[in-house]
Amino acid sequence: MDIGKMISQVINLITKPKQALQEVSTQSMTRKDIIIYLAIVGIPSFIGMLVGYAVFGFFGIGFLVPGIIGAVVYYIVAIIGVIIFGYILNAFAQTFKSQPNQAQALKLTAYASTPWLLAGIFYIYPLLWPLAMLAGIYGLYILYLGLPILMGTPKDQQIVYLIVSAVILFVIMGVLYFVTNLIVWNIAWASVGGYYYNSIPRGYYKYF
Repeated sequence: MDIGKMISQVINLITKPKQALQEVSTQSMTRKDIIIYLAIVGIPSFIGMLVGYAVFGFFGIGFLVPGIIGAVVYYIVAIIGVIIFGYILNAFAQTFKSQPNQAQALKLTAYASTPWLLAGIFYIYPLLWPLAMLAGIYGLYILYLGLPILMGTPKDQQIVYLIVSAVILFVIMGVLYFVTNLIVWNIAWASVGGYYYNSIPRGYYKYF
């Protein structure tokens, strides 16, 4: 994958989304290309979560190992969630009088997720997290613009398809992040417990 070309596409997607979507609609991208694209675009999210969780993430206390594990897990889950969303978006295409096309659906979900993945750098500090959410809203706008371009969605079906797609996306990410949170928080709690256990003088326990 040409990194320079990809960066140019991302800039166009953020600044001129409709034009960028029209350009990528004719480009051939395999599932592997899309995964590589998401992995690269998701790097800011990985960095943001790594620093955020390791430094600020748990009760205002940074724990390196849970932070690293949490960042890696969330990074992978985000990519998996976007791919799953692409398959589901395509599965519902005919319901909204659109043209089923798995490759186009995956491209659309990947590009619609781009602002959110880039804005993941804001997870670096808790007070900045709302900015990542705003980027997610902009991603939904890109999804709205892309439905007729990549999926051939009629104008009268755009809003309904968008709403249903957004609900599906929230459900997918909600389930994935719920499971992920259980794993990461268990690791964090173990680290917190170990931290406080090791900070208490050993002789203290003989009184209990």
